[in-house]
Amino acid sequence: MKQGLFIRVILVPLILSACLCGCQGIEVERTAIAVGVAADWDDGDYIVSVQLAKVATAEQAASQEGPQFIVLNERGQTLTEAARRMNLTLPRLPRWFHANTLLLGENLAQQGLSSVIDFLSRNPNVRANSLLVMTRGATPPEVFQIDTPLEPFSAVAIRYILENQEDQVGIYKPVTLAEFLYNVATPGIDPVIPQVRIVSDNGKKLLTIEGTAVFRGTEWAGELNEAESRGFRFLSSERIRGGLLVIPAPGDETRDVTIEIISSQATVKPVWKEGELRMMVQITAEGNFYDQTSSKPLLNLETFRLLEKLSAGQIEDEMKQAISKAQHYQADIFGWGRLLEREYPPIWSQVEQDWPQIFSGLQADIQVNFELRRTYLTDESFVIR
Repeated sequence: MKQGLFIRVILVPLILSACLCGCQGIEVERTAIAVGVAADWDDGDYIVSVQLAKVATAEQAASQEGPQFIVLNERGQTLTEAARRMNLTLPRLPRWFHANTLLLGENLAQQGLSSVIDFLSRNPNVRANSLLVMTRGATPPEVFQIDTPLEPFSAVAIRYILENQEDQVGIYKPVTLAEFLYNVATPGIDPVIPQVRIVSDNGKKLLTIEGTAVFRGTEWAGELNEAESRGFRFLSSERIRGGLLVIPAPGDETRDVTIEIISSQATVKPVWKEGELRMMVQITAEGNFYDQTSSKPLLNLETFRLLEKLSAGQIEDEMKQAISKAQHYQADIFGWGRLLEREYPPIWSQVEQDWPQIFSGLQADIQVNFELRRTYLTDESFVIR
């Protein structure tokens, strides 16, 4: 099944791109800039929503009150029809290529993404490096209408939040459209995308990234919570940087210590021995002692080793949570099937058809090596005793 998807999702867009010899010349003043695009499903129709930047001169923008954008929605029997029908009410031609955030509505995800995958992979106006996000508990138009702090466009704010949190708190892994399409089309790996929700803070609506949507192929399977999402990020084969761990203070478990992640990288290898398949997972990570809420002196050799052990233990626990949830969904979001195909091609050919069931019962042997590097020069707590 995924081999056919690979041809449609990867090869067809490349062929179409090669055939494009130019773009139709259109006067700039007759166009509208789309900063965010969304697709959803409702009552038998596809819905395309777009957040458009209002056209204004520098002087007009400085004195302009209210939102600097408009949100339009249109229905259709297909996504292409819904998008084109916007031209029946919009006097300017939308320039879709400027949108670098794509939202998938929760209803569409639960309906299945086969149609949207076809639309996104064939459309030359959609950027492959756009970030893909699923709305949860809200529709895409509702998300587009939120007034975000310090950023006039919520579609742009979502992208910045995802990029900033990766370095600062290290919970969610941003996913580009190209990565998502590749994982949909490639045997032995299933896709995920971060989720955005609307929350209320003292009566004011804000956007927050919360949870990771899990797919089994093009079918929505469920979600990872915050700890499971961080565990998934730790299991990435890419070197990750940034993020925090909050662990109990040694000898004062009612208080906490913050550890800043410098870098982390996972090495995963399938091992076939005596007719049994296991996954060997080794994590190498480094961190800094950042702060503490305990008044006890923690920066001595004995406590350092304990802090390293506690940090490694939390990383291992969150990875196990992610693995357990993915196996519950029978969704190989880690790409273990792809690793098996590379390491043991004959075995993969035997198990590929039943891989979701086999994956759900796989045992993973996890080893975490964690080292503390810095203490930011201070070896005494300033917490008042």
